This record gives sequence, C-alpha cells and structure tokens, in this order.
Amino acid sequence: MSLSIPPRYDRIVSLVFVVLIGLTIVFLIDANPNTLRIRLGGDLPTLAISWLLIGSLLLITSAGADLLARSHPQMQTRSLPTINLGFTRIEVAPDFWILPAFSVIGSFAFFRLFSASLQGLAFALALLVAGGSLLVVLISQHYALDRNPQLNQRARLALQIITYLAAFACFSAVYFGRQRTLYSATLIGLTGSLLSYAILQWAGRAHTFRLCLLVGLLLAEATWALNYWSASFLVGGTLLLLIFYIIVGLLQHHASGTLQRRLIVEYALLGSCLLAIVVYATIRV
Repeated sequence: MSLSIPPRYDRIVSLVFVVLIGLTIVFLIDANPNTLRIRLGGDLPTLAISWLLIGSLLLITSAGADLLARSHPQMQTRSLPTINLGFTRIEVAPDFWILPAFSVIGSFAFFRLFSASLQGLAFALALLVAGGSLLVVLISQHYALDRNPQLNQRARLALQIITYLAAFACFSAVYFGRQRTLYSATLIGLTGSLLSYAILQWAGRAHTFRLCLLVGLLLAEATWALNYWSASFLVGGTLLLLIFYIIVGLLQHHASGTLQRRLIVEYALLGSCLLAIVVYATIRV
C-alpha cells in the first residue's frame, strides 16, 4: 500500500490567513454606513461595494485552491481544462474552486445578516467559520484524491458536511433579501447547481453536469413557491436545504448504484416529517 502524501499545510495556512485578512477589511468597509453602493437601475437590487471586494477575494481563494489541487500527484494523470493565453497554456482544476469559494461567501453572506443585532460577535463568528471551513475544505480536497479508501471516504464526508452548511447559509441569505423571484430563484438555482456538483463530481458518472442543472432548476421552482409564503429567512433556508439534501442524496445513491425503494421511502418520510415540523413551528410563531 502506498503511503499517503500529507497536504502542504504551510501553503494552506498562508492562504487561509490571507483570506481572513481580506474578509476583515471587507467587514470593516461594510460596517461603514457611508460605504459606496452601486445602483444598477430599474428594479435591480442595489450592489454594495463590499460584494465587489468579496468577488476579488473569491478569485484569490479559487486560485489558491487550484494550485493546491494541481500539486497533488493524482492530478498529474488527469486531463484538465486548459486556458490558452497565446504565449502560454495554463491547466486549471475548476472542480476544486467551488467549495473553497462558497466557504468564504457563505460565511460572509450569512453572518452579515446579524451584524445589526450581534455587531462585533457576528464579525468574529464569520471569521471563525470562514477560516475553519476553508481550512477543512482545502485539507479534505487533498485527501479526497488519496488512494487510501478510508482517508478518501472520510475526506469526502467532510466535504459533504461543509457543502450542506454552505448551502444553508447561501439559501438563507438570498431568501432574506426578498428580491423578485427572477433574481432570488436565479441565485438559488445557480448556487444549488454548483454545490450539488461539488458533491456529485466524486461519483464519476456521465451527465453529472446535467443532473446538477436539474437540481438548480428544482430549487429555483421551490424558491418561486416559497416567495408566496410569509416565513423567516431561517425557515426558508431550512426548507431549501431540505429539498437540496433529498435531491442530491437520491442522485448520489443512483450514481453509486445503491438506490433502492427502501431508500426512496426513507427520504420521503424524512422530508415529510421535517417539512411538517417546520410548517408547525412557523404557524406557532
């Protein structure tokens, strides 16, 4: 049995440190009430300058995750997409961009909602969750490529847990905005497609991209229905996460060839029970 190759902890910690510094700057700018806001016109949502800075931070995170992933020996045998710059050609690993990026944006978008009530605590929690989740994702993505089945399975389980947490954070943040269905459903659908791909890509089956688009479409349709329901953003995020979990879980079992009638019934009962609990809690409030 070949020995497992440890991750480059020096590079991982350096990337996490840079991201946390950038996230701190973004929060300080976002806390200023006089921060520049870009009005796109019409009924389009107002865009805060902090989101443009978050976009730059995501580019740094994705680039760092890409370099870490391509340095793994198992990636040397894979055929990767290539960017032709004319004078040089650069191989990239976009499959490894998704979860690191959403670890950052999910933490910022979710805890930003509590900045008025929790103030400094929301800022501290965002940094703690963003740094911790990004650290776990980068290490787990390394071990998910390992030939050791035990390490491989544990790493992929950790990635799945982070994916579901990021999905809940992003769904809740989008639902909080109460934007028109055209915008909210598009954002949630795109988020669901990307995060489902972060899970289903490890199945190695054909048509994975199409299945992920289907997941996004179903979530977008669910968002359209939820926009007519007066519920808190936490309830809305929970319901969307429940739908996401059931659909992705069924597709996972289908891809691995373990989908049986018993599992379908279990997922249906789980979804029905959780939905009933959420609806009852909402009515009670």
